[in-house]
Amino acid sequence: MSVIDRARWKQLEPLLDRALSLSDSEQASWLSELSVSAPDVAADLGALLSGETDADRTGFLLEPLELRMSDLELGAYTLDRPLGSGGMGSVWLAHRTDGRFEGLAAIKLLNVALLSTSGQERFRREGSVLARLTHPGIARLLDAGVSDTGQPYLVLEYVDGTPIDAFATARRLDHGQRVRLVLQVLAAVGHAHANLVVHRDLKPTNILVTADGTVKLLDFGIAMLLDDEGTPARPSLTLEGTHALTPEFAAPEQARGEPVTTATDVYALGTLLYLLVAGRHPTAHGSRTPAEALRNLLDVTPARLGIGDLDTVLAKALHKEARQRYQTVGAFADDLERYLRYEPVSARADSLVYRGQKFLRRHRGAVTGAALAAAALLGATVFSVRQMHDAEQQRDVAFAARRRADAQAEFQSALMSQFGEQPITMREVLDHGREFLEKQYAGDPRTLSSMLTQLGVRYAELGDNKARLNVLAISESVAVKNRLVSELADARCQLASGYRTAVRYDDARGLLESADSLLRETPDRDIAATCLQIRADLESETGHHDLALALIRQAIATRDSADRAPGHIDLLGSLANALDHEGQPREAVATLQHAVRMLDSTGRGGMMQRIIFQHNLAFALMGLGEMREAEQIFGDAIWRVAGTDPTGRLPTQPLVHYATAALYDNHLDSARKYFAVLEKQAVAEANPYWQGRALFGLAQTDVKMGNLAEARAAGARFLALGDNADLLRTDDQTVDYRLIEAWIARGEHKDSLALAKTAEVLRDRGYYSGTRKRQFHVALMLAAESALSLGKAEDARQYARSARETATRDALSEGRDAFVGEASLMESRAQLAMRDTSGARSSLKRAIDALKSGVGPAHPRAVQADSLARTLLR
Repeated sequence: MSVIDRARWKQLEPLLDRALSLSDSEQASWLSELSVSAPDVAADLGALLSGETDADRTGFLLEPLELRMSDLELGAYTLDRPLGSGGMGSVWLAHRTDGRFEGLAAIKLLNVALLSTSGQERFRREGSVLARLTHPGIARLLDAGVSDTGQPYLVLEYVDGTPIDAFATARRLDHGQRVRLVLQVLAAVGHAHANLVVHRDLKPTNILVTADGTVKLLDFGIAMLLDDEGTPARPSLTLEGTHALTPEFAAPEQARGEPVTTATDVYALGTLLYLLVAGRHPTAHGSRTPAEALRNLLDVTPARLGIGDLDTVLAKALHKEARQRYQTVGAFADDLERYLRYEPVSARADSLVYRGQKFLRRHRGAVTGAALAAAALLGATVFSVRQMHDAEQQRDVAFAARRRADAQAEFQSALMSQFGEQPITMREVLDHGREFLEKQYAGDPRTLSSMLTQLGVRYAELGDNKARLNVLAISESVAVKNRLVSELADARCQLASGYRTAVRYDDARGLLESADSLLRETPDRDIAATCLQIRADLESETGHHDLALALIRQAIATRDSADRAPGHIDLLGSLANALDHEGQPREAVATLQHAVRMLDSTGRGGMMQRIIFQHNLAFALMGLGEMREAEQIFGDAIWRVAGTDPTGRLPTQPLVHYATAALYDNHLDSARKYFAVLEKQAVAEANPYWQGRALFGLAQTDVKMGNLAEARAAGARFLALGDNADLLRTDDQTVDYRLIEAWIARGEHKDSLALAKTAEVLRDRGYYSGTRKRQFHVALMLAAESALSLGKAEDARQYARSARETATRDALSEGRDAFVGEASLMESRAQLAMRDTSGARSSLKRAIDALKSGVGPAHPRAVQADSLARTLLR
């Protein structure tokens, strides 16, 4: 046999693996069949198998080689034991050994032949791109690199789980439970697609389920790191399918060598669902060879299983032509959820008979009586002239909506084509998108105005209000010039939102009033709902929280769309904000959690909207004192948003909130790092407000770290802001230079000075006149600590009690709120100093419960509470 080059070996390797898994008779039959369809391949395989036989006869490697790779160090990890191996390499369990963190990881050692020398640096670099897949259903790619010896490796989250098909069999799951497992997979794949990553090799062995039923996808995006030439991978939704595939889970276009798209993953997921539900493969069942499996993939239509609408959904997901499948995993998931709810699925024509069957299934009892009444009224149904006019209007709205949808699809396709070998940020995508819209739709003003308005919303998500207002102004002028009523109302409402962000409240109200008159001339309920939402946000920001809540509920009732539509999900964010301001924080948290789940389940988990909701959820949790969870969510939001701006700038609110949460959770290095980032950005942007917020946090962090000189320096820079410091004193967070002085005094054990400075702040804020605010918490706790150190136990108890009472927001606070826990601990210490042992025990129990939940048992406050409890029990 001639020398086999690398490309030929990649073609032969999976076939050789298959041949070696067959018995001698099966192998001979398979080779005979293959020699007809691919004689050259069969000849090369025959030569390889002959060599294998000779090696067996001579006893070559009869005794297996013992690979001693345990204790090998790769980066921050040390290998422990092998977990498995395959054509791409081997997987090892490893533990972290650099001392920074503790934990296990799965290290994948890739076959060196899969990377050329020129591709190794690219491999190392691209690992950071794929590490941005941060969905709970995806085993996280933590790192990627090449060792000093040239060994490529991946550091993956370790998952202790079972392949999804084996899990379903072992647990004897019913059809509904198996569908719900696949819905978890769809949510994870949707997140990756939103981040422009296609898996291309979805199969049961790459989908594990943990003991608690959580799905975890493996090897996501690894194909993106590996290509035939070692050239930079292309982060596009359309990638050439040049890597080795798994015949049983390939899509027809992969077998034909056509471009791979998101619909390719849809096909693999359809195959998975069919396999789980039917217990057999849709096309490869009975196939004896990979070649036969690939032929059947192209020729065999999967048999229907007799399970109603699920058959219809599977048929659409497994269509041979990619364009006839579900184009997104979100659409696939939506039909599966409809199936589980006994509702009509989109994969089937919505005939009257079909809808009637579904309605009857859901409302069998009510239909019986209604049918009698309906029979009597059938002959009396007529349309009035007014009803005909309304129908025409609705037709026009539907036509415009369809046109917008087509334009959106074309627009998205154009944006995807921008992605090449060089990284590109979201802002650059939007800038290019604006140019595309103005050129492509210059002759279609209705579509142009509508799409520019949507583009303005995307700029708002990036925090660029200037670009947002600019684009919206163009959209408004296009609508005015062409007398487009609905589009003009939409543009003006969005402009009003931009003016609200710019604190131009009167201008915002004027635009909303103008839009109201326009909305009376259009039946577009989605735009009406959006305007109600924007008005609600304005009322909330200007202190009219009860009116805001009423408006947002009206908006939700007005929107004429499915509850999973993007517009509805956006309304949930405004509803959560209104609920929080109306003193219903738990309902706000639940609403935001629901919205985030909906985004993930519909494949929109990688959108900026998800990051915004994630931030708002963390902020709401922080308001409830659930600091440990809040910090984790803030940190993930910061990480996700880090690549959206080409300058590396991070949004100010997520920055300050994450740093504040890290400070409270005693993660001082992280707190200091991000307060410093915020200060640097604020200085560059000449923004004294955010500079003051950053310096206030830096000073507090440095005092807790024992860096009193650095704290004084931060305080001096804060004081140098001059009159701007007075503006900060009115902020709800109680940002005040005198508190910096008090912290430093406490660090120097000058408790009298610390108490005096803190008392000045509380006096100016009205505390001694009866004003009580949750925002006083930091000052009250500082006053209590200082008073107790001075032997003023009663004063300390009073300050601590006020801090606890203002922190308590509902009945759950005593068991979850870290602020309540901290104040209760201080109250207990003061009561002990006053010899009130019974009261101290009661306060301490409350402290332990709240601290362990709010910040975790390892937090210094929680440890202090446990230590005090042991003292009291002696």
